Amino acid sequence: MPEMVGDWRRLWGISAYRLLITAVIAVLLHLPASETIIDLGGHVTLLRVLTLVAAAVSLGYLLALLLQWPVQPRRHAWIQVSTDTLLVLLLLYFGGGVSGPFSILPFLLLVSTASLLRGKSAFVFVWILLTLLVGEPLLGGMTTVHPPLGQLFIYILALVAVAVLADSLVISLERGNRLALQRDAEVVNLNALNREIVQHMDVGVFVLDRQNRVILSNPIARTLSGYRLWTSAPADLDLVQPQLASALQQPAQGDGEMVITLGGRDPTLQDGAQTLLVRNIALPRSPYRLLLLRDASALRAREREAQLAALGRLAANIAHEIRNPLSVIRHAGNLLGERVENPDSRHLFEILERETVRINAIVESVLEMARPSPAHSEPIPLANWLQVLIAQLQADPLLAPMTIVVWEIPPQLQVYADPAQLRQVFWNLLHNSAQYGVTEEDATMRVEIETVHADKETVMVTLRDFGSGVHPEVMERIFEPFFTTNSQGTGLGLSMVRELLRINGGRIDCENHPQGGVLFRIFLPCWCLEGEE
Repeated sequence: MPEMVGDWRRLWGISAYRLLITAVIAVLLHLPASETIIDLGGHVTLLRVLTLVAAAVSLGYLLALLLQWPVQPRRHAWIQVSTDTLLVLLLLYFGGGVSGPFSILPFLLLVSTASLLRGKSAFVFVWILLTLLVGEPLLGGMTTVHPPLGQLFIYILALVAVAVLADSLVISLERGNRLALQRDAEVVNLNALNREIVQHMDVGVFVLDRQNRVILSNPIARTLSGYRLWTSAPADLDLVQPQLASALQQPAQGDGEMVITLGGRDPTLQDGAQTLLVRNIALPRSPYRLLLLRDASALRAREREAQLAALGRLAANIAHEIRNPLSVIRHAGNLLGERVENPDSRHLFEILERETVRINAIVESVLEMARPSPAHSEPIPLANWLQVLIAQLQADPLLAPMTIVVWEIPPQLQVYADPAQLRQVFWNLLHNSAQYGVTEEDATMRVEIETVHADKETVMVTLRDFGSGVHPEVMERIFEPFFTTNSQGTGLGLSMVRELLRINGGRIDCENHPQGGVLFRIFLPCWCLEGEE
């Protein structure tokens, strides 16, 4: 397809030049003083007619090209070259031969033939033209004066040289055009690849021009900026993110990273505030620059996850090494306790027994969290399952005084999880509420559980206590292993909850309730029956 477009363009160019040349020749021949300007011999009238015919043929070429008839540009080229060869030979024949004023026309014909036909097809016309030029003076023609054979020989050599050079030039130009088209296609593909890479990067990208307009962005950058009015047109950074634009205008801000806290005062921005880590990169010898945006809180969360993972592996190794000597210590303490009759000494052995049991529980929890059992998931009807579970859990002395209110759950609502692991999740959460969710007014323990569809594939179970809530600095670390504000706690309960939910394809969020207390949101996969929304 691109080659055909190039052929049509070449035909238009040569037809335009042909019309210009024939028009100039026709004007010269029809001037009142044309015989004094050009030596036309005795065929002035015939030559004037031929030039008019050539001009009319040139106009006919342009009309045919305009209509694109014939459809194939190659046929246009053959028709044009054949007609041009005939007209040039007639003008040369009646215009004084190679010694006349039209001796330059064969050279122009060779150039146009090489451009239109190229290669062997072009040289067919070259040899036909040379044969006719040689044969005309040898066989005798209408010209009265024939050039010497040496002059004719040099003229023919010049024609051959022009034909070879024209063909070589055309081939070189076509090769250059093909290479340019190939390079253009590669550049287009490379630009498309770059855009795809930018769109799928896990870092926000803004490309700014010299007017501080965003001319390219990816979805993460658009989300982090909070701007809602994105279009395909360039957008001023002042409108996209005023605080970011203001920070970039600071004199001290060159290449490097900076931290920007975004607010929600601008009506085009999403509510809330977040912290961005922004890197400003100037592109050498380019009018553009890059802004790389990352959510600082997400980065901190990933770093914390990596640290916790490393800490978990270390703790598991330590716990594994502790468990065996701890068992030996406990057994030795029991044997010694049986031989001691002094009540005070026996009390010390009871303390030793209690604390070794506590340490062993911590070790078992660490090992279980580091190497949890795989989930054996099955459909769980929450309405009945929660009622049975709460009745069992309230047999625990710590949970017995707790008032647990379960709001009405649709009987058909089911989750897909491991029942034993889900039981441990609720046991840990209720124990956490028993320790930290006591009301300050009357020291009562109350928990409300509500279950709804978060979407078609997820069920959200909310568990709320009515305590004093959690401080913000504690909220950030509430699911970290070994983090606790209770001197008697292990700090493993909530981290175990998060890990068990992860194994079951769920997750948990925590926040302070606006009316007091802490709200846990548990998200679990939904088990939906066929035809059920």
